[in-house]
Amino acid sequence: MTQPTMDFERAPFRLQIKREPFSFAVQRGDAVLLESTPHVEAVVDLRVDGDLITLAFPSATLTITFAAESADFHWQSSSGAQQSGVRNFGYWFGQGELVHQRWPLDRVMQPPGELLTYDNGPTGLLCIQTPAWLSSNGVALLAHSPIGFALNQPPVGYPRFEWDLGANQGPFDQRPCADPGSVGDGLLTLSGHDLRFEVLLAEDLPSAYRALIARVGHPASTPPAGLFSRPTWTTWARYKTAIDQAAVVRFADEIIQHRYPYHVMEIDDKWQVHYGDLSFDPRRFPDPKAMIDQLHERGFKVTAWVIPFLDPQSTAFGEGAAKGYLVRTQTDEPYQVPWWQGRGGLLDATNPDALDWFLRRLHQLQAETGLDGFKFDAGEAIFVPDDAVWLGRTRGFAPMRNDYTHHYVEFVAKHFALTEVRSGWFNQSAPIFFRQWDKTSNWTEANGLRSVISGLLSLSLTGYPFVLPDMIGGNAYAEYPDAELMIRWTQLNALLPAMQFSLAPWDFNPECVDVCRRYSELHLEFAPAIVQLAEEAARTGEPIVRPVFWLAPHDERAWLCDDEFLLGNDVLVAPIVQPGRRARDIYLPPGRWRDHWTDRAYDGPLTLTDFPAPLDHLPIFHRQSM
Repeated sequence: MTQPTMDFERAPFRLQIKREPFSFAVQRGDAVLLESTPHVEAVVDLRVDGDLITLAFPSATLTITFAAESADFHWQSSSGAQQSGVRNFGYWFGQGELVHQRWPLDRVMQPPGELLTYDNGPTGLLCIQTPAWLSSNGVALLAHSPIGFALNQPPVGYPRFEWDLGANQGPFDQRPCADPGSVGDGLLTLSGHDLRFEVLLAEDLPSAYRALIARVGHPASTPPAGLFSRPTWTTWARYKTAIDQAAVVRFADEIIQHRYPYHVMEIDDKWQVHYGDLSFDPRRFPDPKAMIDQLHERGFKVTAWVIPFLDPQSTAFGEGAAKGYLVRTQTDEPYQVPWWQGRGGLLDATNPDALDWFLRRLHQLQAETGLDGFKFDAGEAIFVPDDAVWLGRTRGFAPMRNDYTHHYVEFVAKHFALTEVRSGWFNQSAPIFFRQWDKTSNWTEANGLRSVISGLLSLSLTGYPFVLPDMIGGNAYAEYPDAELMIRWTQLNALLPAMQFSLAPWDFNPECVDVCRRYSELHLEFAPAIVQLAEEAARTGEPIVRPVFWLAPHDERAWLCDDEFLLGNDVLVAPIVQPGRRARDIYLPPGRWRDHWTDRAYDGPLTLTDFPAPLDHLPIFHRQSM
């Protein structure tokens, strides 16, 4: 008689398989960690050969391969995409950036869709994604194939939005929707015709993170130390596209006049005549070399904003099209893709010849003007149309659109150090700064101030240690910050890996000027420690910024703490991220903690209730040796 339930022991795994209805559970001892009931018919054959289990179904096959502390699940389906819903007996973290960035991930309902790198995605996906999820119970799940996915899928009737670059994308707080009433299905659902994912089993979540990093890699070097230690100033939020040579120099002089630290002056959109042409607009910038020489004399490094899009009117478009360097239509014409400044050609970042052409032109611009580097924008898979022709396809492969993101970022990291990118797909080894998506100038988790911490921690947990928070105060699109938001945003950024200003504190009030300067200077004080942590990240893969559960991996209070962070293991930061607040509760993990400002000591684990935090105060604690 066939056994209805079978247990397989492969230390530290225990895998329990039920034949009908089919399900499997991953256990550590008797504790169930993950459980899955895929949509398949009954098992028709089950074979065991050492560390390989093969299960046959009428229209699918599942192979399970055990290795040291991991198990590989490989679904192959002959009729439609195979779905595997996984129930986690813990909290999920990781994956990447979301528009509505809640912590843990179980607090949102992610509708089904393809896991793509997006610019403002319809289900809330943003520019940096990794198909990796880490559980508070010490499990990491890493997908190795093109996948569709849903997380805590909402019930029928919840809003669905289409992707466009207009005003019809849906509210930020519904992409994805929150789940305060626990109405989502509670599953991480993966799907694909050839679906492969790996389950990594560890003692706790930090150990699961280390197992994940062993798979995806980490940087072997760091960005230049100056990017960590002194703020970058960018023209975008303050000026938008209304920039010229005089405005850039005047901005630099104002920074110096108000005694703010600085390192890079970033000249953002729009310094060219036509997008794609790498030359300054002579009307706006009559002598760019003289301007950059002036900025160098004042102690600034200078970078310029570039994108992979080419205006059809640009000289570069014609040249790139003639040479076959642009993504093409099925009829071999340059594909004019929609982006936020209209439509244009798209550089084929998978074509080495196209990248060499791009690099030569960038280097020529540097030689002519003295530019020190570039801010590389865009690169998301969503800008590659599903029916486009690009090099991988012309060679007979069927690449994921996310491969475009990977190649674009890989190119940047290979050739530029004084730089930043905003997209990423398995680019964890790149030793460059990854910028968070354009933040909204409000306090909320829906892409406002509160999302800075949760978004940065999500990127840290998927292997990106060098995260550049977006501009302090946000981008001032539909909303403009007030002085309080500007101050609290500066305080939060002061102990993050890097600071980036655009909105000027002196455009608010004298208190804003003084407090923001003080916390910019505090960043300088912590810069040696931040650089040391960056070097540690390059040696070991440990994140610079860590969730508080790093020191309390079995404490539910720590798992749910979404408004504090650790700088390394020895500094805890508890910023104010709500308007009008002058006190907050602070969770301290185990250990003795010393208040940065008063030297008073506290023994954790402990929650400090209504801890004072007036407008000029950022709560900071140092962990002491016992």
